[in-house]
Amino acid sequence: MSAEAETATRTYRPPMGAGWWTRKGHYFWYMVREFTALPLALWLLWLLYEIQRAGRGPSGYYPPNSTAFVIFSAICLPFALYHSFTFLKLAGVILRVKLLDKPLASGVIVATMFGTWLVASVVVGAVLIGFGR
Repeated sequence: MSAEAETATRTYRPPMGAGWWTRKGHYFWYMVREFTALPLALWLLWLLYEIQRAGRGPSGYYPPNSTAFVIFSAICLPFALYHSFTFLKLAGVILRVKLLDKPLASGVIVATMFGTWLVASVVVGAVLIGFGR
């Protein structure tokens, strides 16, 4: 391939500034959703550390007695809820389900996902409350 043919196939890509994601609301909320993974990952690492400490037995484990864990968990909760909500809203676009050779409406899929989320939350909450007594 000659140098002329190679340069003919190039396309112009305008440089993107550091604040490209602040130009439109859609871009901004996309980046906020992507950012939610960071505090959730930090919280999960802390949880793994606590599980590892609990593996040493009751004498070697003590729950975090500072309010830092509770505050950090309270901060992470809205991030987790936003991440889950936006992901489940996309379920109708991501999933294609056929029922009797007809595609299921995306609204039905989204409603099913949110209903499953609600049921799972109630079951997990009931189990945690039951074991906490």
